[in-house]
Amino acid sequence: MTDAETARMISSRIAAYLTAVHPARPNPDDLAWVIVRALNQSGDRTAALPSDGERPGEQQVLTLPDQDDGARVIVCVGEFDQQTLHPFRAAGLAATADPTIRRVVLDVSRITFADSSMLNEMFRLLRSSRLVLVGPLPHSLARVLELTQAGPLFPTTDSIEAARTL
Repeated sequence: MTDAETARMISSRIAAYLTAVHPARPNPDDLAWVIVRALNQSGDRTAALPSDGERPGEQQVLTLPDQDDGARVIVCVGEFDQQTLHPFRAAGLAATADPTIRRVVLDVSRITFADSSMLNEMFRLLRSSRLVLVGPLPHSLARVLELTQAGPLFPTTDSIEAARTL
């Protein structure tokens, strides 16, 4: 692995940590945040953290590092529709292609918009593995689940840790 590949891997793991630990706004004094900012300022934009001027509708899909428990955690932030679904679909395909993954944990608590195309992708994940949602469910996703009466098919928990063991 080259130095650049190692730096990208480390910065993406730091970004995943910061998103999991500091979902709203990271503490600028946190060492991990300082490292990510330094990488971003040096031109390595692989950390995928929101910039200070990020618009609320922007999208982010992060796959947290696996913990050898058979669960893959995917965190979705922002808007998801037919035009913007690709990053989520790619993360889901990677999870279902990995034979060590028995459960996909999908954190939907910071989704600002989701439509039926997001639901279709959730159904694909449900058919391929055990899917557990981490809420609270955003209004638009809850509405799609209510209209389609699909809500009972998706177990939902309040935390990633609870979803890992469900």
